[in-house]
Amino acid sequence: MGTSSCEWEPVPAGSYAGLVDALMNLDDAALTDEFRSLELRRREVEARMAAIVRESERRSLPAEDGHRSVTAWVRAHTNCARTEAARLRRLAQAADSVPGLGDALFEGHIGGGQADELARARANPRCGDQLADSAEMLLDHAEHLSFEELRTVVKRWETLADLDGAQQDDDASHEARTASVGTMPDAAGAGVDIRASGGSGLVAAEFATIFTAFVEYEFQLDVAARTAEHGPDAPASLLPRTDAQRRYDALLRIFRRAAHAGVDGPATPLATVVNVLTDQHTLERVLALHGMCPPPDDLPTPDIAGQRIETSSGSVLAPDDVVLAALRGHVRRVVIDAASVPVDAGRKRRLFTGVARDLIKMMRPRCSHAGCTVPGEVCEVDHVAEWVDDHGLTDAANGRPRCGSHNRFKHQAKLKSHIDAQGRLVDYRPDGTPIAPAGRRIARSDTSGNGDEDADSDHGSADDAA
Repeated sequence: MGTSSCEWEPVPAGSYAGLVDALMNLDDAALTDEFRSLELRRREVEARMAAIVRESERRSLPAEDGHRSVTAWVRAHTNCARTEAARLRRLAQAADSVPGLGDALFEGHIGGGQADELARARANPRCGDQLADSAEMLLDHAEHLSFEELRTVVKRWETLADLDGAQQDDDASHEARTASVGTMPDAAGAGVDIRASGGSGLVAAEFATIFTAFVEYEFQLDVAARTAEHGPDAPASLLPRTDAQRRYDALLRIFRRAAHAGVDGPATPLATVVNVLTDQHTLERVLALHGMCPPPDDLPTPDIAGQRIETSSGSVLAPDDVVLAALRGHVRRVVIDAASVPVDAGRKRRLFTGVARDLIKMMRPRCSHAGCTVPGEVCEVDHVAEWVDDHGLTDAANGRPRCGSHNRFKHQAKLKSHIDAQGRLVDYRPDGTPIAPAGRRIARSDTSGNGDEDADSDHGSADDAA
């Protein structure tokens, strides 16, 4: 798109019922284009509102009607919640102080969620004033990464920008840890109420890893039951339980197995391991804080997307957790050398196995298909360049996690995957249009085989139908 989405022509309708009738007359491509156009328009409107809020604050405009703050002025004019008014003011302040943020939102290259995440980091009292120095890099990631990936990158930036403060937060969370199990009445009589919060980042990652493994176990039970009754090609709608029900039953299974084993019994038979990822520069920097090695002054500082101080599921850790991971044997540590790929199987193997498979799934916390949030730990590993059609290699550089359904969909829909110069994967439909969010600019490298550089995704259709 250009600098503004004002050229958008809305679907004519005199009422909501009329709008629905008008939309029913659109074909699939036009309906998708309408949705994407509205999203771009919403981003522009959000930027305009932020600019107005900032200007009203400069003029002390809220005081004219007796409002004590600009958030009260926003609430008076929009009747919105206090949290929404505070969010808009925080966005306005960030757009005013972070170079390029307002433009990126106004021009539609990033969404409101991405802008809010950067605004939240700018409001961090310990390191927010440093955000402007990293704005160009973070805005690039805001445009090209999924929201979940960006949130991890921003949290990683905050941790690395203030290692001491991050450790203090982690220590405070550990001190405030709490949990309770009780019953509460519901429509069926009485249900369970389980709550837990706090703890260190490493322990939180251990909780999440164990729970994910049990949820996956319940899912495989449902798949087996569906296949036995309806055959291997049955749709997901025939699974006997919902995702919410499987998560509940997974937690119940954890409790029951723990009770069966006893307090001092053996660990759960399900294989669970917490993978902690860190690059060499970050590891040496953290160790230097404890006097265990000199500062890594002789190492180049990698881009924030190439640094790691987190688990393979994307949980950013405190510095001491990384040190513990380097010392403990039951937590697997993976030190990433930014200069090379750690595992290369060449074309000797058709399938990703062993360490190569583990590393690929560690590097990406979720399925690589646009919009999918299936954890990478339970995904299959897909060849980016196909083994047969593209003579793709079975090595870590050519592998990405993709959940079973999207792995099959990729081949059924004849999608082609390409990785740009920054290591970002984009899927292309057979007609050459990318599966990418509205507003994202896609730089097609010479090795992608997909035409010119800097193709704007707005010219393609929206999200895939998988």
